[in-house]
Amino acid sequence: MMQNHNKKTSRWSTLTYRLALLIAALLGISAILTTTFAVKTVQDSLYEEVTQSMLNVHNSVATTVALEYEAVQAYREATLQSRRASLESISAPIVSSLDQLVLLADRGELTQEQAQSSGLDLVRDVRFGNDDYFFVYNRDLVAIGHPDPQFQGQFLGDMQDPNGQFVVRDLAEIAFDQGSGFYSYEWVRLGQGEPSPKIAYVFHYKPWDWMIGTGVYVDDIDQAASDRLEVVKSQLGESLYDIRFSEGSVFFVLDSSGEIVVAPSDQFGGSPIESTDEVQRIGTSIIASAPTTAGVVSEQVVSATLRDGVAEEWVTNVSAFPNLGWYLLSAVPASELSKTGQRIAIEQAIMGVVVLILGIGAGLLLSRRIIRPVQSVTNAARELSEDRFDPDTLNQAAERKDEVGELARVFQRMGKELIERERKLREQVAKLKVQIDRSKLAEDIEEITETDYFKRIKAQADEMRKNKPSKETE
Repeated sequence: MMQNHNKKTSRWSTLTYRLALLIAALLGISAILTTTFAVKTVQDSLYEEVTQSMLNVHNSVATTVALEYEAVQAYREATLQSRRASLESISAPIVSSLDQLVLLADRGELTQEQAQSSGLDLVRDVRFGNDDYFFVYNRDLVAIGHPDPQFQGQFLGDMQDPNGQFVVRDLAEIAFDQGSGFYSYEWVRLGQGEPSPKIAYVFHYKPWDWMIGTGVYVDDIDQAASDRLEVVKSQLGESLYDIRFSEGSVFFVLDSSGEIVVAPSDQFGGSPIESTDEVQRIGTSIIASAPTTAGVVSEQVVSATLRDGVAEEWVTNVSAFPNLGWYLLSAVPASELSKTGQRIAIEQAIMGVVVLILGIGAGLLLSRRIIRPVQSVTNAARELSEDRFDPDTLNQAAERKDEVGELARVFQRMGKELIERERKLREQVAKLKVQIDRSKLAEDIEEITETDYFKRIKAQADEMRKNKPSKETE
């Protein structure tokens, strides 16, 4: 039987390592795809959650700003309402006094002219508050009872305040058409040159068809409201410094031109960012496209240098306060929004690598468990070809219950049968060789005895035997 010479092969060309590489490749591709999908999903999900959380914080701050402003406005409105009520109260005695004069005229104790003249003097001389006064106009809008001599006796229907309002006309419509009411306008104080905000209360005095009114300047109320608003701004600045969505997040309140109205500051007057000029720069561009409706928040991503002297992407939210002309701007570094997702992504990637390594190790062990009995069958086949086969070397593989075990058992049985057949064949060959050798000897002898030479020798031998005297003859 011919012997096969083994060829030296690389370990990576063996089935064990090929199977291990296949398992590793499949696990690697699976891990990469799974990790990539998981990381992308996690990052997107977390980015949305973080962005929504940032929006919630922005809305909370916006609500705080709105409530503070509403508190200031509520104070202003309550104070104005108190002023209006006081104007009605102060007007009541005027009406009573005029009614007395009307009664005297009706009794004939005073003429109509005397009663009206006394009434105009009465109204003109009344002072209250901060030198506030009453005025009287007839239906022709002529000032018939005004403490300012330059207006007394003048038609003032065409007079306008700095805002273009026809003050006397509007007051006349309220008094003659509605009976009474309030009106806001601007007017110059007695003895001063600059107009100030004022509210007026007018009523129609029907007995003499007069429009009587009074007013109070409310610049003190506006100043008080403005002072309260400054306090609110200061408190907001401290609050905005404390409100942090993340380490680098920042909140600002800007006006419509991008100027900073409220900036976050700590007790030392510091700011969490380096340049408010940069805030104004990006604020101007953001406000240009910002919503003008209250409660609407728009998001933009801008590049700005706000910290560490490095330009980076910032995610900004902006919402408007139309009554104030303010805009709330919140900004968070985009890197911080994705930081949580990146951390989890790294953890996912590490987990994927660990799973891949464990999978490769498990695959290698599994492949060795599968390939080792196959290798034993391969070795047995080689040994069988080299007349060195020992069936017992396949006992361990033959104990397996799978297809590999079945292969080992079949090969073990086939090897035993082949060895037995070879043994019997060798015995038969040996017997056949003996028989062939004997037949050959007989044939050789026959060939020798049949030659003429042998026959002649034989004849001579026979003749010599005949001629040889016997012992008895001698």
